[in-house]
Amino acid sequence: MTTATSTRNGILLTSQITWNTWEPGGEYTKVIKIKNVDTKTHKIKYKTPKNKCFSTKYPQTITLCSGNTAKIPITFKPLEKELYSDQVEFCTRTDKFTVNVQAVLPRYSIDLPHSLGFETCGIQTTAIKTFTLVNKSIETYFKWSVAAPFSIEPALGLLPERGHCDVTVKFTPSEAHVYDSKAVVSFGNDQHKDFFISGVGKHPYIMVGDGKIEEESVHQLLNFGDVPIGTSTSKVFHVKNMSSVNANVSISHQISGTVAMDKVFVCKRRQHMIKPYSSISVKIDFLPTIEKMAYTDYFYISPAGFPSQCVVKCVGRSTAPDIKLSTSILSFKYAELNTEHKQYLTISNQSNVKTSYQIVLDSTESVFKVDKNCGTLDGKEERTIVVKFVPLQAIPYYKRIPILLHRQEPIFLDLLGSGYTNEIRPARLIEHDLENFVEKVRTGLSMYPPEVQAGILADDKTILSPGVPFQDQPPSSQYFTDVQMMTESTTMHVTADIETIDFAKCRAFQKVHHKTVTVTNHTKGRVTAIWNDNPDSVFTVLPTECDIQPYKSASFRVNFHPQKPNQFYGADLECTTFYKSMRDAQLVNDDTMCASWSQSVYCTGETFEPGHEPFLPRYETDTSAILFPPALPDQPVYRTLLLRNQGDTPMSFVFEDDPMGIFSVKPMTGVIYNEVCIVMVRFLANQSRSYQHNLACTLNTKHKIVFPCVAAVELPTAWLENEGAMVFKPSCVGSVTEHCYGVRNTSRLPLHFEWKLHNQDNNLTVSPLAGVILPNDTQYQSWKFSPKDESVLKAMNVLSIFHVKNNRRKLTVSSMGQATKASLECLPKKVNFGISVVGEVSSETVSLHNPYSCTADYELSLEYDGPDHCDISLDKTSGSLSAYGKEELYVTYQPLSQANYNVKVICTINSQRHTLLTLTGEGVFPKLSFIDIRSVVPGILCNASKKRIWDLFSLDLLNKHLAEAPDPTELRQLMETRSNDRTKPFSTKALAVVDFGSNTVGSDPSKVVVVMKNSGKVSSSFRFLFPPDLCLDMATWAEDKVEDATRAQERFNIEPREGTIKPGDTLSLMFTYRHGSEGIEELPILLKLSRGREIMLQLRGVTVKSGLAYPQIAHKSHTLQPVIIGSNCPPIQYYELYNGGDSQMGYEVMDESLAQLTHENYGCEIMKCLQPTGRVQPHSIAQIPFLFSPLEAKTYAVKVPIMIVGGDTYTITIFGEGITPGQHSTVQKGSVIPDKQAVLLDNQLAVLSNEAIDFGVVPTFSVSKKIVFITNTSKEHITFRWNTNTTPLCGEVISVSPNSGTLAPSASTTIEVSLLPSSYPAIFDLDIICELTDNSKESAYVETLAQYANTLEEDRITFTIKEAKPQTPDKIDKSRDNWAATETLNKYHALPPIRALAPSPLDRPETSPREYCCTKNTKHCSTKKRESPKKEQPSPPVPEQPFYLHLRIIGQVADIKLFSGDLGGFDVPTAGIIEPDTETELEIPRVASTTEVSTISNVLSFVLKSLLDDVDVHTAIRNLSKEPIPFFAQITRPQATELDVIEEERSVEETTEELAEAEQSAEGRLAEPSPVPASSSFDVKLSPLITEILGETVANIIQETVQKELVLTARSRTIALPPRSPHHIQM
Repeated sequence: MTTATSTRNGILLTSQITWNTWEPGGEYTKVIKIKNVDTKTHKIKYKTPKNKCFSTKYPQTITLCSGNTAKIPITFKPLEKELYSDQVEFCTRTDKFTVNVQAVLPRYSIDLPHSLGFETCGIQTTAIKTFTLVNKSIETYFKWSVAAPFSIEPALGLLPERGHCDVTVKFTPSEAHVYDSKAVVSFGNDQHKDFFISGVGKHPYIMVGDGKIEEESVHQLLNFGDVPIGTSTSKVFHVKNMSSVNANVSISHQISGTVAMDKVFVCKRRQHMIKPYSSISVKIDFLPTIEKMAYTDYFYISPAGFPSQCVVKCVGRSTAPDIKLSTSILSFKYAELNTEHKQYLTISNQSNVKTSYQIVLDSTESVFKVDKNCGTLDGKEERTIVVKFVPLQAIPYYKRIPILLHRQEPIFLDLLGSGYTNEIRPARLIEHDLENFVEKVRTGLSMYPPEVQAGILADDKTILSPGVPFQDQPPSSQYFTDVQMMTESTTMHVTADIETIDFAKCRAFQKVHHKTVTVTNHTKGRVTAIWNDNPDSVFTVLPTECDIQPYKSASFRVNFHPQKPNQFYGADLECTTFYKSMRDAQLVNDDTMCASWSQSVYCTGETFEPGHEPFLPRYETDTSAILFPPALPDQPVYRTLLLRNQGDTPMSFVFEDDPMGIFSVKPMTGVIYNEVCIVMVRFLANQSRSYQHNLACTLNTKHKIVFPCVAAVELPTAWLENEGAMVFKPSCVGSVTEHCYGVRNTSRLPLHFEWKLHNQDNNLTVSPLAGVILPNDTQYQSWKFSPKDESVLKAMNVLSIFHVKNNRRKLTVSSMGQATKASLECLPKKVNFGISVVGEVSSETVSLHNPYSCTADYELSLEYDGPDHCDISLDKTSGSLSAYGKEELYVTYQPLSQANYNVKVICTINSQRHTLLTLTGEGVFPKLSFIDIRSVVPGILCNASKKRIWDLFSLDLLNKHLAEAPDPTELRQLMETRSNDRTKPFSTKALAVVDFGSNTVGSDPSKVVVVMKNSGKVSSSFRFLFPPDLCLDMATWAEDKVEDATRAQERFNIEPREGTIKPGDTLSLMFTYRHGSEGIEELPILLKLSRGREIMLQLRGVTVKSGLAYPQIAHKSHTLQPVIIGSNCPPIQYYELYNGGDSQMGYEVMDESLAQLTHENYGCEIMKCLQPTGRVQPHSIAQIPFLFSPLEAKTYAVKVPIMIVGGDTYTITIFGEGITPGQHSTVQKGSVIPDKQAVLLDNQLAVLSNEAIDFGVVPTFSVSKKIVFITNTSKEHITFRWNTNTTPLCGEVISVSPNSGTLAPSASTTIEVSLLPSSYPAIFDLDIICELTDNSKESAYVETLAQYANTLEEDRITFTIKEAKPQTPDKIDKSRDNWAATETLNKYHALPPIRALAPSPLDRPETSPREYCCTKNTKHCSTKKRESPKKEQPSPPVPEQPFYLHLRIIGQVADIKLFSGDLGGFDVPTAGIIEPDTETELEIPRVASTTEVSTISNVLSFVLKSLLDDVDVHTAIRNLSKEPIPFFAQITRPQATELDVIEEERSVEETTEELAEAEQSAEGRLAEPSPVPASSSFDVKLSPLITEILGETVANIIQETVQKELVLTARSRTIALPPRSPHHIQM
């Protein structure tokens, strides 16, 4: 630890001494160091501390030279546990300072994190984190206390001073919960610190395999197939952790009962840790132990702490080796005694498993011999065995030899042969005789000798006792029964009393030892027993031959005469017995032939002398324990045991007997000579339980081995699900409720089962009704409950289970259920999909609810109420909804045509139908329409009328196409994916031409704003697709004009090219064409509506060379209005011819076709051009009048050529239809152009209330008036001026008042448009222009123009003199040109007049102000240019282009005679139609009628009353005298005309006569309908003064209404006026 120091005036000393660790009664010493760091010597004195606990040596003066150090010890002797503090005072000659000494109480301090957080952790898994616990003070103990599921290690410990310790925190959650815990660490003097720990416990989720349920409750099935016994195979399944936490997975193997004896499925590793979102592989080994067994087992995989588990089912079957013989019978021919005869036998292993075999035959003692009686066969191996026959006696020989196979049933080989001598020839046995003998055994005839059999066969009345031959028993039982004592189930003819003779130890090996064997004859004939005599054998039998009477016995002595000591001996002695008559072939025939019998007695012995112990055996066995297959009571089961002698000396074995007699072995004893011995072990018991026995075997008389044997006698047992109770959930009447009920076979034998149902109503079925359940397998039967009415099911069903039919066991299973009615409800009951685009998919989710206690099996179907052209799909058309359950139904709706749809969803439950849900919707196509069009200033189309631009852009045709339903081919591709084959043109049927008109080269681009409106009910998306957007090859698109098409793409433009418009909204589109090179340019584009129409637009623009005229023919046909046939005064109709060039154009209408039509109609002029020749001004329209007078009610078509002077001839087809009175026209009506402006332009100054005025049908000579309002939409004052001279006809018939004026911002005014009297019927469609000028911009222009004129004037009178080098007088040029400037000083040009209003482009001069100033003196301008060519002239100001508003005026003037004198609704000036009466100088005014008097009185009284009550009028009258000029003085009275009064009163008789004459004249002609219906017999005429008063009154009212000062639609109210004052009366 570093001691703190300080420096004072060259003295370095310890600044402070502190004792931290100390105890009372102790003594602690520390040192104060003083060092002189100065260059001079210092003398230092100090004082001792005042506190007696601090002490030091006696104070002395310390002299320190430069660099020297002194140490002063300070001793601390504490008495109590308290705080001590003092100081040591030092002083020098110049300074004084102190050093503090103190003893502090011990202070403990540790450092640790404030908190520790664990991530999500799986249940019953442990997460570990560590941190460091740091001691910042003296040594201290620590101890942790924390609550579960957290734990801390180490829980307590000792921290050294300034030491640290690593602490481990474990988190083991037991539940899925959020844990927040506080850990407390105790340290020091009962000090504490808190440490916060948090964590989240989560259940892991595991999945076995792919997560599918392969069987009932089985997540994965592992089928090992057929596995040979003695081998093993493995399979792997995968366990996946699908959660975000570690999963501790345990694999359990739940097995009990007798099934636990044979665990063939092994999983070595039972615990696994699976990381999040990972998987492991689990290996299952299958090691079958019992041949030909079916195995089933279950493994349960469950995560720690989670109740659910996954089930893996393992199935497999063991197979035994398949050993086959080439033949089962070898028959040798007659053989002389002691001669050898051979035959070959092939034994083959047809399986892939290695196995061992043993032929139970002692070749040294038997007449039949084999070259090798045991061995091992590999898989698919074959081996040939040589079988020899060496007869020793002249008798028939028959021996059935068992061939023992390891892990397989034994097989048998029948050997037949007969020995003979010259004297004795016995009967010869063949295969057929053996088969007959077996049949005789079955009938019982074999118990009689051949000589008796002949009589028995002849006598049918003989009653025989049938028998059971060996061949009818199982192979293993044949092997064991042949050795055992005779049993009731087997027919035994001759038997020996013992099978094995053990001579044990024979000490005197040269001495003969003997034992007795007894042979018993069980037949009814005399038999002869002959033992094979082998002189080389140590075992002999005496006598070797003996006859045995029926049912008698004979005893034989077996002698054992060993020749060598210390040896093991063993031999299988063979005795052949046969009916004595069989020794002579003449005594038997084929029918009485009987086989002989062979008895074997196995004899063993050993001659080991004392002191010579048997050698240690070297052996090998195939198993250490013997597990028997399941057995039935009193039914034996067998297993084989393999003993292999691996030594080079014989090995003896002896098995001990089971005292209970349950386990038995064959052979019990024997000697193995370097070979394999197969021992068969049998288990036979009658009680149902498990058995265990230690089978002891002694090898070489000393070495003992034990084989544990485990077996069980099993009865049929089964596990019933739910303890034998089967409960059906509530069922719907008429439905079928299915329930799977599980039955498990808990035994190791296949379990047969049969169901017997006790159901009175026959509403309960089970499938399968009978079957087999494999061992340890669970089978689920399908039960179906089909109630027919509301009832309760209670049935007791019987399950019979058995292994064999005579051993049945019955179990009872109860069935319970309830039947109720069922129905479904839907929320909501009605679903309205609203308005959808045809082809658009909409979806809704509804909730299905089952309000009943039974499961409802339903089927859903659709029923259309109206159009069915819609695709409605349900995510489920059938299903099952549990009791009181809810589920969602996903409904998808797609209209396929434009219609209103009403569809019902029908729910069918058990043939009961009801409406579950009603679906409504409307399918529509996206609909767009063009509602407005106008040109943008500047541009040549700004002078064109709205109708003309409308026709040029073919908006009527476009609206027609857009209103039609799309073709199915147009709906195949969406707007985003619309493309075409690069090598094929378009197949779009809808076509329209968009014409931009014509203009000269270099003129401003033609810009047209088209307003598009969504007139449909859904949002509509559109897109203009140009050739690059369609991925088309330009060569295919434009054919031979690739360059022109490429250039056209740059000239035409549409903005925006795509967009989406909501219903009712509008969008402005800007169409632009840039006039470039001379000629006609066209570009086809595609207008595609999303899920709607697609229209081919042919964009067309014409560019004309300057100085040329261009006739623009928008359409090649023109249709006249229908005319009534026979009309005397048909209306004049006009055809408009437009000049698109900037030069005057002359035209001539060729009348040859019209003359031809006249000729065809017998000289009647059907159609006539009234003005065949004329001129059209640049960018103007000429109206060519035509007169159409049809004779027939049909449509006329005439091709009229129009020749352009100096140009081409264009043929126009003119159509006209003649109709009869009252007939409707079949000709398509003219275009319907909206009369309202839809969208204001950016630079628009004002707007008209109506852009079209329809005067309707008016009589000739009448005056009609309409009003329109113009409103200033800008923020500046504007000036308007009407131009009615757009065409000569327009100037004649149209009058506008006021013609011009000024409007303030947001102000409006009334414009009166008058249709002037016309003397001839006509149909007209006219256009007048309102020019709007911004006053502020016009004032700026005037000011700029004045400045420009002043600049020109200054430039004209100002010149610059530049001095040059002095020249001689001879070289001075005195020509006139050098003084031209002086001549022009006195020549001035007048400035152009300054206008207040900008002139119309129709009358504004085309020359600029600069050109105007120079036109009067061209010579001066050219001279000035020569004088100062480098001086730049200022640019002239450009006048502001006025904004134009177009007002369309349409109407028809009809003959006044058609109105039948009823002109009350029209203003017809009588001065124009009635000539004055010259005979009468003064006319008497007529008497006013009652109607006139009433009208005038009411109007004037209301006006006067309002004036009297108006305070403002009173004030104006008082101030009238103060006005310098009264307002009424400005009104001048007009001069009276000659016809001021028209005589109107006529007698009733005269009027009646005139009406009658009018009717007679009308009958002579074709009836003509009157445009205006007759209202009265008399015309009511008002004087001009009253007309003017009423007109102004109405105009004022309308003006106030427009300015929202008056509400005409307000409810009328009656207000009681106050009584008039005397002052009012005086007024």
